[in-house]
Amino acid sequence: MRNPSARLAMLAFVVAGVVGCGAADTAADPETPAEPLELVLFVYDRSTSIPDHSLELAGRLTTDRIMQLDHGDRLGGMRVLQLSLAEERQSWRDMVPGRTIEEHEIARDSVARIRFLRDATVLLGRLSDHRERDDVDGTDILSTFHDISAELRAYPGHEATVYVFSDMLQSNRQIDMEGLRLMPPDGWVADAKESGTLPDLGGVCVVVVGARVDTQAAQRIKAFWDDYFQATGATLLDSNYMLRPVRLPMNPCG
Repeated sequence: MRNPSARLAMLAFVVAGVVGCGAADTAADPETPAEPLELVLFVYDRSTSIPDHSLELAGRLTTDRIMQLDHGDRLGGMRVLQLSLAEERQSWRDMVPGRTIEEHEIARDSVARIRFLRDATVLLGRLSDHRERDDVDGTDILSTFHDISAELRAYPGHEATVYVFSDMLQSNRQIDMEGLRLMPPDGWVADAKESGTLPDLGGVCVVVVGARVDTQAAQRIKAFWDDYFQATGATLLDSNYMLRPVRLPMNPCG
């Protein structure tokens, strides 16, 4: 059982001009050891290389996963940036409301939790919406992970899982993996780590949904991301790099 307090506050978020409500961090009882709270982030690639049905699947998988969250857990979502960190981030984040009485579940708390999670599915659905994508002109996954790193650093002490719904085809002016047109040179990851330009993803479990592994080109792209996540401190297991699973794994990194 988790141990959040009942103190709630407002958090701002931006989803293409939409404003929502949030809840404040909770303080654990120092005399009662509590299990780490979850921090679950859903990241949506809406580039034109992603078919509509893949984004619809992302929405269904997201809904199924977040309904398993408990009081005090944090969740959030963001869209993959198009070209660089200079863009405005489109994201949402919040906390599942805590219990009125710690360590005891009452009917009012259960209702508040379910209502919150249902509302969260609607808000995250806006981020994964497959419509109106004609103006999307790039896929900057690498820059997006800097935003993800900042989000994770804001909530230390949480067990963090990042679900990335993407074909993992970085495509901007510097690197274009579509058709292997402009792949990073050998040693790119090592050079970026040495120069300090990689994000800190230490301890994060990464799950990729929507990426192929059935061709030589796909394996080359996967090999890059394997090196990248290892260098950033994240964990990406082979079993968590998949195309279209039936369900998202609940405890993907063990």
